[in-house]
Amino acid sequence: MRITRFFFAPILAAFSALAADTALLNMIMADARFVAGIDIDRAKASPLGKKFMEELDKKDSDIGKMVAATGFDPRRDLREVVMASNDLNSKKGPGLVLMRGAFDASKIKAFINVTGAGKIENFNGVEMFSAPNQDNMSAAIVDPSLVVFGSSDTVKAAVQRKGAATAAMSAETFAQIRALSQSNDIWIVSTMPIAEMTKAIPSSGAPSTGGMGGMMNGDVFKGIQQAAFGVRFMAEAIELTAETVSQNEKDATAMADVIRFVSTMVQMNRDKPEMKGIATALDRMKLTTDARTTRLQIALPMNDMEKMFNSKQPAVKI
Repeated sequence: MRITRFFFAPILAAFSALAADTALLNMIMADARFVAGIDIDRAKASPLGKKFMEELDKKDSDIGKMVAATGFDPRRDLREVVMASNDLNSKKGPGLVLMRGAFDASKIKAFINVTGAGKIENFNGVEMFSAPNQDNMSAAIVDPSLVVFGSSDTVKAAVQRKGAATAAMSAETFAQIRALSQSNDIWIVSTMPIAEMTKAIPSSGAPSTGGMGGMMNGDVFKGIQQAAFGVRFMAEAIELTAETVSQNEKDATAMADVIRFVSTMVQMNRDKPEMKGIATALDRMKLTTDARTTRLQIALPMNDMEKMFNSKQPAVKI
């Protein structure tokens, strides 16, 4: 049985008022251009998070096998996940994944020894687990509350950075992550151009046919050089914030125009029950531009979001 499939896939699939854990951020590589995180404790305490956990309980076959073998239950034991990469299109794996939670190293080690699912080595006093023929991917249980996953070299470098007094990333990026993660359950900070990020997104058609891939590959989106996003699950709404930095002021203004256009299309469908609340929310959205920066803030009603996603047919065609 492959350790990456058995141990990590259910965790990442299950989760695809404090800021991000500083200790985790300090272990991220200096050249990371994409950093994302989720405060699982806070997210699963929200109404939407509770519903999501209920759905997981109904489909827990893979997770149940993992719990039985290792004693680790991501629904109960995982608290925070931070992911970092300098190349989202790399074939070498997900970059670096840092998971804060409760991990029983002895049970996991016993499982690997009994099943032969991988090999174990000691690096700087930390046990690393890796599976043969798995693109050199490894995991390290740094301590009972921290697991690091990625390529072997990336994991070893992260282990060496453990306990660092300061982050290897730039002070500006670090400060942005801290601020964004303090007020959001899910957050993304990227200094990677959107054109590079969207290479992995298949185009399902032009914007006129509803194809998100076509829209994201448009000139306006390709002009985005940096981006930051936040998602906050509130009692009755999902609050979204976004800030993009385009290559020039013209592109920033065009970005705002695209958002206004999409908003207008949604509002034209406000007579549909699943769109009424969202259209009203768009009436109150905050959208501004400042030189090369475009900022958006909107609170989408939880009930209407559920209606839209549960609708069998697309609610809006652009």
